[in-house]
Amino acid sequence: MEKSSIKADVQEKEAEIESLQAEIDAVDTEYDEVKAELQERKADLEERKTEKNDLQREQDRLLDEARRRSNAISETEDDIDEARERLPDLRAELEDLQDELAKAERNEENIAGVVEDLKREKRELQDDLDDVEDRLQAKQQEYAELEARADESGDASYGRAVSTVLNAGKEGVHGTVGQLGSVDKRYATACETAAGGRLANVVVDDDGVGQECIEYLKSRNAGRATFLPITEMHDRSLPSAPNDPGVVDFAYDLVDFADEHAGVFSYVLGDTLVVEDMDTAREYMGDYRLVTLSGELVEKSGAMTGGSKSGSRYSFSKTGKGQLERVAEEVTDLQDERDSVRSDLRDVESRLDDARDRKTDAADQVRSIEGEIESTEDEYDRVEERIAEMEDDLDDLREERDEVDDRMQGIEEEIAAKDETVEAVEADIEELEAELVDSRVPELTAEIEEHEAEIDELEARLSDLDDDLNEYQLQKEYAEDSIDDLHETIEQAQNRKAGKEADIEEYEAEIDELGDELDEKREAVAELEEELTELKAEREGIKTDLRDAREARDEQKEKADTVESQLEDRRERAEQLEWEVEELESEVGDYDPEEVPDHDEVQSNIDRLEREMAALEPVNMLAIEEYDEVEEELDELQEGKATLVEERDGIRERIDSYEARKKATFMESFEEINEQFEEIFARLSSGTGTLHLEDETDPFEGGLTMKAQPADKPIQRLDAMSGGEKSLTALAFIFAIQRHNPAPFYALDEVDAFLDAANAERVGEMVDELAGDAQFVVVSHRSAMLDRSERAIGVTMQDDNISAVTGIDLSGEGVPADD
Repeated sequence: MEKSSIKADVQEKEAEIESLQAEIDAVDTEYDEVKAELQERKADLEERKTEKNDLQREQDRLLDEARRRSNAISETEDDIDEARERLPDLRAELEDLQDELAKAERNEENIAGVVEDLKREKRELQDDLDDVEDRLQAKQQEYAELEARADESGDASYGRAVSTVLNAGKEGVHGTVGQLGSVDKRYATACETAAGGRLANVVVDDDGVGQECIEYLKSRNAGRATFLPITEMHDRSLPSAPNDPGVVDFAYDLVDFADEHAGVFSYVLGDTLVVEDMDTAREYMGDYRLVTLSGELVEKSGAMTGGSKSGSRYSFSKTGKGQLERVAEEVTDLQDERDSVRSDLRDVESRLDDARDRKTDAADQVRSIEGEIESTEDEYDRVEERIAEMEDDLDDLREERDEVDDRMQGIEEEIAAKDETVEAVEADIEELEAELVDSRVPELTAEIEEHEAEIDELEARLSDLDDDLNEYQLQKEYAEDSIDDLHETIEQAQNRKAGKEADIEEYEAEIDELGDELDEKREAVAELEEELTELKAEREGIKTDLRDAREARDEQKEKADTVESQLEDRRERAEQLEWEVEELESEVGDYDPEEVPDHDEVQSNIDRLEREMAALEPVNMLAIEEYDEVEEELDELQEGKATLVEERDGIRERIDSYEARKKATFMESFEEINEQFEEIFARLSSGTGTLHLEDETDPFEGGLTMKAQPADKPIQRLDAMSGGEKSLTALAFIFAIQRHNPAPFYALDEVDAFLDAANAERVGEMVDELAGDAQFVVVSHRSAMLDRSERAIGVTMQDDNISAVTGIDLSGEGVPADD
């Protein structure tokens, strides 16, 4: 509106100028020519000014553009400096992460080495356990065989004839050779093998007693026995035993016996030499009768006796420990050794589990640090790429600014040229105006100029408005450029967003699939194991926190003790100094001037006090403040300790409750199974059988023992039972468990093979009774099973060597099979 008003005023003034110009034209034609030329010059002047104004506006626009480029360059340089300042931090962070990664990898390698060592130790212990169990099984088998041969009187069953003589109570009968001698268990097998069957010979006073015993056997038709009269047995001298590696001693010298029986044992053992092994025995073959510690026998003739079984069926039993007792002790020792190895193995397995957990944690830590390193390296690369991009943008901005500067320089030169042209035109106008001074035309011209001045003023206002409009236009263009840049940035961001959203959808789909799979696997894990794992982790965390808290507490307590000690020393010294001051003041209170010490004595006292003061240095003036800080930290640590102790007690209570529940559940099941076992065993064998825990206070640390006593038989070890008795005991235990917690399916393979008809019938009845709660598949050839079967399947071989399978449905009126 203002511009339109100004234009209207300009048009009005121009109309007045035209009117004045017409008057001038009427006054003087010459003046018209001068005027025309003057107007032409003024028009030319206006044109030159307009061109100059256009150049100035262009110069202003370029100046604004140069200013914007400079601001952009400054901002870009600041961004580059900021990014470059970020790079050293990222490098330091990468170096720290690399150090942490190296430490974590070394830790992982160390833990892996520990795991391998524990695995190797576990394998070695397992091998030791297998070896001990093999030896234990062999000794148990040996014990069972000896026990089967044993009679009520003790170690070995001597036979009817010897037992009859020993039980007759006749005078002059000393006992068997085995009963009269004893030997260290290290040499028992060798010496008993050397004596052989002579261990069952009966030692008597003389041949008369021997004859009497023989007549006694004849009268009772009790069999034959060998008698050794002491009067007829003479001690024979033995050569010196070879003093070579592998040679033990003569068997005669290894057996302990009474002096009166020396001749008997000289006869029984002769010059048999005990050696460690067969290699040593081969070296002395032919020179001596040889026996090894493991029971191989080599005669002088070269005959060799040995194999998987060794020793004699008889043994030396004078010490009260015959072969049966020795084997029992060996069985017990091997069981103790087995339990010790098992304990060591459980300890190694526990440490191995802990080491594996720590290995997993170390691997997770390594992967975490590697992920952080990768993320930091990516960020470092992005910063470097951003710096490169900004440097490229900076170069472009500088080139653009240089171009603008060049254009501004050219415009300034053009403006200078326009100024020269304007000055020349103004000089021409002054000359023309001088020619018109004497004419009325100057008055009119002055009036015209006045109007022209007003027009110029109005045009100047218009020019200012145009400049403002140009500036606003430039601002508008700059804003539009910024908007375009923002639109491009938004479009790029939207494109990246669309790409990321697609990636997110893919990852979410993959996460959903993996999540489903993870949920399925997690469902397979028992809730108790998860809770136990959490408790273990919580316990380890609490242990770690407690250990750290204790270390921090001890450290702070040590500092506090040091500070307290120093503070106490300072207090004692201060009290001493106060006492001295009081003493001095009391002395100074009433003094005799004559008693005032001289200058040298005062100086000496001053030096002494200065030395004492120097001895007190350095005095830590912050000790009390530090003590308060340490005491405050100690209080906080004690509060934390109390919290940890409370949490630890809570966790222990939970663990104890779980252990109590576990033990209660186990004992409940054990008692129910024991009741069923007693009932079923009594039903199957007409005897008594019970289950016993080795450690009732802690049943999980011991084993389970079955005590079974079939009808009309004594209680005996499981290894000493017959095959049928073992089968009945095992089946009673299985059926007891089945009654307590039935399984859906049972497969029994010829469990009645060792049973007689009566026991097989009982087992068949029990299976038929339990078949109501479970399915039984039984392999059997006994009618007791087949009669009660619902279906029978038989396999036969045809002439063409092809197996034929035949099935019979016995659930209805089937045909029973014979035994």
